[in-house]
Amino acid sequence: MKFLRTAMVCGLLSLLAACVTIHEGANEPVSLSDSWVMLPFVNNTETPYAAERAESITASLLYARGVKNLAESVRESRQDEISVGRRAERQKEALEWARKNKFRYAVTGTVNEWRYKVGLDGEPVVGITLQVYALPEGKIVWSGTGSKSGWSRGAVSAVAQQVIDRLLENMIKK
Repeated sequence: MKFLRTAMVCGLLSLLAACVTIHEGANEPVSLSDSWVMLPFVNNTETPYAAERAESITASLLYARGVKNLAESVRESRQDEISVGRRAERQKEALEWARKNKFRYAVTGTVNEWRYKVGLDGEPVVGITLQVYALPEGKIVWSGTGSKSGWSRGAVSAVAQQVIDRLLENMIKK
């Protein structure tokens, strides 16, 4: 009887525990005390401003995890930014700007999903990729992607915060 009750409690807890799917690569150690710059994120979703929302959450969590010197790259608002080809071009321009301004690390990302599922429950769903560049070397030193589906009463931004926080936690552990 005690075993059955323990098994049921463990089963219930596993159902309640939210699962974040994370995959990582290129995991070299990074220094949180060096100069960092936030580059524009790419929005591959149909949700307006999903990239900007993810940038804001990422910046806040980087500060919370110990990054002291985080700047934001210069942005120029253009009409053609919505086109798919322009997104990658904008990111490339920002990376070049960060190199010229002698930052040590640049963080950027891609938002692949940022929405509520269609249906009765309408669960929030988020999928994000983050990359950290070591600018002097011109290479990616850490990359991770994560996704999560939340509960029907949850907010997309809360799910995004959990995914980004988990990604950054894994980056800092390296």
